[in-house]
Amino acid sequence: MKNLGEVSCFLGLEVERSDAGYFISERSYAKDLLWRFGIGESKEKSTPMEPHLKLMKDSGKLLKDAKQFRQLVDSLIYLTITRPEISYSIGVVSQFMQYPRTTHLDAARRILRYIKRSLDYGLLYKKNENFLLSGFSDARICGSNYGGTRMCLAEEISRRHASQGGLSSTN
Repeated sequence: MKNLGEVSCFLGLEVERSDAGYFISERSYAKDLLWRFGIGESKEKSTPMEPHLKLMKDSGKLLKDAKQFRQLVDSLIYLTITRPEISYSIGVVSQFMQYPRTTHLDAARRILRYIKRSLDYGLLYKKNENFLLSGFSDARICGSNYGGTRMCLAEEISRRHASQGGLSSTN
């Protein structure tokens, strides 16, 4: 085994070490996505999704070529490694991968416009001597969404969000 020194980039993740800890981001990857999907000159957005947005499977025109939409959503999913705040929005637009429409593409492109505004965001793993691993989950009774996260040293290390197919309850 060979020591390659301090890590600065790994699988597209940019790693910066400081006295505070490790900061991990995907700034370069995000910038590439902006230009690849034609958002480089577009106006920034302050949120990844319009408040109270209800996307429907039959709203808007059916895309002639769904490839760009699927590539955009897949690219955004990879970006959630360091940008967990966009997970819910991506979960919403990813429901329309089979037959995407113009409204779905617009919603996915809005996520990119939010990313443009927040390029410097990432995760900071602070130095800490008190190791703590914990997990949390949330499910709405009679709802259709559930999610959960695992934390290490008060920082997120994994998350899950999904839609339930049916209703369930516990006794």
